[in-house]
Formats: sequence, C-alpha cells, structure tokens
Amino acid sequence: MFSSISLRQFGYLLLSLGCLVACKTSAPTTNVQSWPIKWDQERVQLSLDYMQEHYGMNPDYPTIDPQMIVVHWTAIPTLEASYNAFYDSRLPGSRATIGKASPLNVSVPYLIDQDGTIYQMMPDTLFARHVIGLNHCAIGIENVGDGNEHPLTEAQFNANVQLIRELVKKYDTRYVIGHHEYQQFIDHPLWKEKDVNYLTEKSDPGDDFMQRLRSQLSDLNLNPLPEKSAVQQGVAGQVRWYEGNLMPTITEGATDSPNRQGDPIQRTLRIYELTHRDEAVQKSQFFQAIQTKLVTEIATDSLGKFELSLPVGQYSLLVEEADGLFANQFDSEGNIAPFSVQADSVTQINVRIDYRAVY
Repeated sequence: MFSSISLRQFGYLLLSLGCLVACKTSAPTTNVQSWPIKWDQERVQLSLDYMQEHYGMNPDYPTIDPQMIVVHWTAIPTLEASYNAFYDSRLPGSRATIGKASPLNVSVPYLIDQDGTIYQMMPDTLFARHVIGLNHCAIGIENVGDGNEHPLTEAQFNANVQLIRELVKKYDTRYVIGHHEYQQFIDHPLWKEKDVNYLTEKSDPGDDFMQRLRSQLSDLNLNPLPEKSAVQQGVAGQVRWYEGNLMPTITEGATDSPNRQGDPIQRTLRIYELTHRDEAVQKSQFFQAIQTKLVTEIATDSLGKFELSLPVGQYSLLVEEADGLFANQFDSEGNIAPFSVQADSVTQINVRIDYRAVY
C-alpha cells in the first residue's frame, strides 16, 4: 500500500491528519486557541501552483521560511465571518479581481478577535496567501475589524505585541510590516512576484497602528522598512520587452518561457497631455506628429524602472522607438495610453513593448 505513495503525498497525509495537533502544539506560549481552517489536497496543490506561477519556486510541499510578520485587518466586522472567509481552499466567486491571479483562497496562521483572543488557523510555516510578493517568507496576522466602523481595539493591539514578540524570538524574523507597506519591498531581495501587473493598494492596519507597534517592539532591533520613493504624487513603473511566439501552450508539463514575463529594458518615455488618436498620426502601433503638449520625458534605468512627479491630471505615455512613439493601450474614447494622477498618489504603470510578439 505505502509503496505507491509519493513523498509529497505522504507528507500531505501526515500533515492533514495532524493539522489540528500542529496548530495547537506549534502555537506560542501566549494564550492561543486552536481553530484550524481547511487544509486539504486542493489547498496543497493550489499553493504549489501559486508558488510556481508567481515566485518560480518548485518545492515538494508548500512551506515557508519565515523572515517577516505582516499585520492585517480583515475588513469584516465579526470573528465568525472573518474565519469563514479563510476557511475554504478556493476563493469565492465574489473575489474575482484577485481570483484572476490564482484561485487559491487567502489565509494566515493567526486571527485576533476584538477582545484580544488569538486563534491559530494553520501552522506558522505552511504557505498562506495574504501579501503579494512576500507570501513565501511571511507569517500573517489578521485582526477582526477595520479602520472605520469597527476600529481595531487596544486588546487587539496588546495581543499583536505579545504574539509578535514570541514569533520573532522563535523564528528570528527581521521585519514587522503592515499590509499597506508591502509595496516598499518591490526590488528588495525578498520580493519574488513575477507578474509586474499584480499589485493591489492596501490601507490596513494603517500608519498609526504600525508606529505604535514598532515603538512597543523597539527593543527587538528589527530591520527598518526599505525607504519610500521620493515621489509622493505622480507615476512610477517598469518597461518590459516582449517578442517571439507568446501563444499559450497546452503541452502537458510545459512551462512558460522566460519571455512570457518580458525582459526589463531601458527606454525613454514621453509624457503628453491626454492625447486622442485624432491628435496624432498613426502608423501601425507607432505615432508621430503629436499635437498635444509634451509635459516631460524621462529615461528609465537599466532595468526599465522609472518614477516621476506630476501634477494631478490626465496624461498619455508613449515610448520612444526607432519607428516612432509606441503605444498599445487605448481607452473606450480612443485616448492613447491614458493614465491619471490623483492627489497624493503614485499611479503604477507597467509598460509592455510587444510589437515583435505574436499572441
């Protein structure tokens, strides 16, 4: 019987049978209640798929090496509803936006109720989806509530302090961050997200909560966050080059070629006032004789990255190429490569140069 079971399957069998025990025995000495979510073969496989597709990692089993702790709020008012949101292995249909990136449901090891009770839903070192780019190294803590009608409580704050102290001691984690701070790790050695277009804006648990938390944990000598960009309002992103046959493959076991993610490339970008197709001469995907005002231009770095301060407004972004100014995005009104800048916000843009690619 056992001779036909693979190492991965055997590991899954052991962990599935022992998850209830593992959640309890691996918990910190702080009072933690065991309340496991579903950990079945589907969640195992979806986790492995996520690690391969988003991080280029191919482990035998979905585990992590904890190097940071990420603090969240659930944006759900009750404990039971928060727990239920994490319980199933597959995302519900109502979360279609992040479902495009993976059907794996979100989860974290720890859930803290508004009265400060800590519940452990899965072992610390199992892979959990809760923070883009960093899931492979992050232990997540969710707090029931939000920053508005159901603000986080003092009891939750104190529970976070106690739990984080024990986790840092246990795993020697060097970073404690808020979910809203995760994008500061883009380009950091810990960042592994392969899809440059997969980013979401988060506000939890907020600067005030994290400043207080770091103050209470200052004796742990944690690493500071990577520095924020000097650009506080404008546009930032990366330019990537695509070419060759990028049509999907259906060959069993085939993997994406590296160029499906594109290659970072240095280019000069031109920013114009919002420009309609009728305000330029178009030849294929290239434009000339732009009639609107050139606001500015910027050269990317060698990895195609750029950031630029801009006033609030609407703009068009085009790329200098030998045959003209390239753009391949248009809105429903026919504006060329449009983007907008909001007050005190940086718009993220990932530019695809793909006129030599076949889809």
